Amino acid sequence: MSQMNAIREQAAEWLIHFDTEGQADPAVDPAFREWLAQDPRHRRVFEQMQRLWTGAAPATSPSHLGRALGAMGLCLLIAVVGLQLPWQYWQADYRSAVGEVTTVELPDGSEITLNTNSAIDVDFGEDRRQIDLIRGEVLLNVKTDPDHPFTVTTRDGSAEALGTLYSVRRNDDHSLVTVYESRVRVTTGNGRESQVLEAGQRARLDDTTLHSGSAALRSTPDWSREQLIFNGAAIADVVSRLDEYHAGKLMLSDELVSSGKRFTGALPTRDTEAAISLLAGSLGLEVRGFPPYVVYLDITH
Repeated sequence: MSQMNAIREQAAEWLIHFDTEGQADPAVDPAFREWLAQDPRHRRVFEQMQRLWTGAAPATSPSHLGRALGAMGLCLLIAVVGLQLPWQYWQADYRSAVGEVTTVELPDGSEITLNTNSAIDVDFGEDRRQIDLIRGEVLLNVKTDPDHPFTVTTRDGSAEALGTLYSVRRNDDHSLVTVYESRVRVTTGNGRESQVLEAGQRARLDDTTLHSGSAALRSTPDWSREQLIFNGAAIADVVSRLDEYHAGKLMLSDELVSSGKRFTGALPTRDTEAAISLLAGSLGLEVRGFPPYVVYLDITH
């Protein structure tokens, strides 16, 4: 779990505790004061969630009903965050949380960088080196060893390294293999189609089909440098990518989608709140909702 998500869970637990105890002033609790003092983010997140908690309870409702409605609203937000956390694949050998990009070194000296919300299993045997991509996307910098083939497998097929640097992304209905250096052999899940990709090529594959083509690539993908780079990208595409790194939910109005607004620039993946502010300031957008949990972008009227 990422550090910010852990803080949000702790803040939610304090809110539930105080509401259950009926304590009017949480600041008199010594343990709570100690928790606030541990990290300046604790107070900021707690106050944000406290405002949402209070706002979720109708003023005309009886206090116990108001608290129940507030609790449901808060639990809904926690669920939105929780659905994107790697709890469902906690048994994976390596994993990353939402918004986290992390690099691990394998026993053979190869390096794997996991994109946001990704998970892998590692299976090294006497005659093979195999990575099972359970979820998300990985960038692989492979240590050459002809006696031990290095292969990434997904539900859709496999990508065997014939060189060094490539990435594999698992989507809902296909996998995407991109080669940055040397060559990679991609094979469909049923084993009937196979092709060797050169540097600067990309292939989309599923269990039965394989389609390849050229791609304009940098030396490494932008996300591996913890930024998203756009050049005249449609606002819907920008928000869709940024949403992968945001622990809450990003939404945009129909008017904004059809506005034709485009964005050129770089957005940080590690701090999506800063990225949202940068995007909104650049395009003159209004930010509403309950940031950072639910963010609604619209055209400023």
